[in-house]
Amino acid sequence: MKKQKQCVSKEETRIISSTTSTKASGENSGQIPIDIILEILSRVPAKSIARFRCASKDWGVTLCRPYFTDQFIKMSSLSPCLLFTFHAEDRKSSRVAVHRLSHIPIDYPIRVCVPACGLLCTKDEWDLSGKKDARMMICNPSTGGFKLLPKVKTKRRRVLTYLGYDTVEKVLTLGTGNMNWRMIECSVSHCPQSKDNEICIGGVLYYLAVGSGSWETSMPMIVCFDIRSEKFKFIVDEAFKDINYPSSLINYKGKLGILHPNSDFLAGRSSGFVLWVIDDIENHTWRKNIIILPSLWWSLVAGTRFHIVGTTGDSEIMFSPSVVSSIPFYIFCYNMETKSMRRVEIQGLGPVKDQKIYTFLNHIENVKLVT
Repeated sequence: MKKQKQCVSKEETRIISSTTSTKASGENSGQIPIDIILEILSRVPAKSIARFRCASKDWGVTLCRPYFTDQFIKMSSLSPCLLFTFHAEDRKSSRVAVHRLSHIPIDYPIRVCVPACGLLCTKDEWDLSGKKDARMMICNPSTGGFKLLPKVKTKRRRVLTYLGYDTVEKVLTLGTGNMNWRMIECSVSHCPQSKDNEICIGGVLYYLAVGSGSWETSMPMIVCFDIRSEKFKFIVDEAFKDINYPSSLINYKGKLGILHPNSDFLAGRSSGFVLWVIDDIENHTWRKNIIILPSLWWSLVAGTRFHIVGTTGDSEIMFSPSVVSSIPFYIFCYNMETKSMRRVEIQGLGPVKDQKIYTFLNHIENVKLVT
């Protein structure tokens, strides 16, 4: 508690000058400490914080300070949620209950990086190449704010973006003012295997790739980028020679894992997976597990084309359709420990039938302003 009080400025203290409780006799029983007030406010929805910031200049300053925004993220991370991105054509529909990025240009793509610390970033600069003056951008769904990123100066045909966050050192290298990209030396030339195959665990960003050269002869690899040190590592193992799309990197109880389905996965006819779990990245120690889906799987998915969203804390693999082909919209969960399955209905998506949809796990609200 002492450490928290040291973070409170005189300017913040003025906010509670009138925040007192009064007894029936009219006597003042004392002020509510500012750290208690901020603790309470860190538990309210992000939309409420936006309104509170408009209450006064002092409230606006205090609720934008790093101490409060970090506390808000800490509380929000205790109850993460699912995030869906798609084009909502009917913006006036009262049935749509999702939060929209109302200030984002409508012609921007819906494909984004895996969210980090509650922030999103557009994924592929190639998707923007036909749009005048279009650039990659980072945005905050909780506040609706966004910031255009500088164009990458390169002769390469395609630029992919990844977003990561170090929860220990709280590294988030997004600058202010005139931003410029800086190059980081990479000892191994490689190409990512797909647009949608990355995960950040413990401040390390992982994605699947192949070495430069022929796709037929290149060995698949796992690229590891340490956000804090900005250093690359590469895991190449003969065991992964068949690992390719639609294999997915997952967080399996805090460790890096690879889910490799059989060839019928995209058509909704997959009967099982191979799960590789890393125990020691430095020594390339892996555990291999075979997962056979129960017969109930066939009746639940009914040939639906879906993708692997990730795993929850209780060892559930979550699957989501790639296209909203029908309403109601369902996601599917398979528990690897109990070998049970369940189907969960998602309500409030509104008129988005036949649209591509992207689903993300463990999204949190973030009240930091992105301007």
